[in-house]
Amino acid sequence: MKKKQPVKYTNVIYGVHPIIELLQSKRLKIGAIYTLKNPIKSWTSISKMIPSHIQVSMVTRETLDNVAGSKDHQGILAFVGDFPFSQAMFTPDKQKFVVVLDEIQDVRNLGAILRSAYCTGVDGVVLVRANAASLTASAIKASAGLAIHLPIHLASTVKSAVIELKKSGYHIYSATLGGTESVANFQFQDPAVLIIGNEEVGISADVARLGTRILLPQRRSDISYNASVAGGILMYTIGLQLKKI
Repeated sequence: MKKKQPVKYTNVIYGVHPIIELLQSKRLKIGAIYTLKNPIKSWTSISKMIPSHIQVSMVTRETLDNVAGSKDHQGILAFVGDFPFSQAMFTPDKQKFVVVLDEIQDVRNLGAILRSAYCTGVDGVVLVRANAASLTASAIKASAGLAIHLPIHLASTVKSAVIELKKSGYHIYSATLGGTESVANFQFQDPAVLIIGNEEVGISADVARLGTRILLPQRRSDISYNASVAGGILMYTIGLQLKKI
């Protein structure tokens, strides 16, 4: 019988809301929690959520800065195991609304998109393994910790992931400046996949051709929405139409 490998608590999650979501979700193994010697405002409520077997250490702000690699920790962090990525690709019978991110580069954009994804009822998110922002502590912080609740699958390429999803029965939609259908009067179909493109170049042409290209109206043609803003508008619209929210 294969021996079960011990959990390695080599990852860090920081910030008040991410720690609260971490404790509520129970999706990640927690090895220890560090917080300031002078208690943060929310410590009384957070401390009641911490299981008794988890070690809590009161440390200096300098220690938190060094461990987090950031000053944006809000006085608390946790050492956790690896994120439980979904090994299998999503399927229409279980995940009706899926979002695919085409090489999003900025961790804050990634976090903002994941936050909106959770709020709008997205059932699963596909990220690519290379040439894109990873699910780091900064990304989780930018999502207000809501990324912790989302099923996330890592794909080798966006194109291969979208082809697989399309073959399984999803309707594919991409947010593009050259969209042929305005979101203002478009009816999305269930099950749906929404592709959100790279901040600079958008969605690659060969991926956009795999589905319907959706246009977000704007006041001028020489400007564009931020990727996370465009994604939020479309996820909200699809979530409403598919009755996910």
